[in-house]
Amino acid sequence: MGQSNFIKKKNKTEKNMKNFIKKYFKEILLIITIGVVIFLLVKIFTPAPDKSELLKYKLQQLDTKINDLKQKQKDLDDSISNYKKDIQRIDENIENIRSQKTVINNYYEDKAKEIPGWSNKQIDSSLRKRYKF
Repeated sequence: MGQSNFIKKKNKTEKNMKNFIKKYFKEILLIITIGVVIFLLVKIFTPAPDKSELLKYKLQQLDTKINDLKQKQKDLDDSISNYKKDIQRIDENIENIRSQKTVINNYYEDKAKEIPGWSNKQIDSSLRKRYKF
């Protein structure tokens, strides 16, 4: 019995809503249409902010920053190539020093082999020549 009253009330409410919509359909449609027209008019006639000048300015700023970065990269590349040349020159100097060291080591090895046969006078003379005292 409780459910049948609920169903009756539900059906009655649906009928009332249908009657309301049928009775005021034109007015509801008119209100919705006016709302859409007003929205479109506001949208059309509201001036959009001119962003082209701002965008041009921002693009110019980005271009100058990119060019600055390119110049810095070029400067860094130049300094890297200079450092590479310096490293190559230092490597050549090291190689020259190594070869000179080998020659000097050979000379002193030969002298060291000769010293056991020298007299004290020859040893003194050799040390004076070398250390200039």
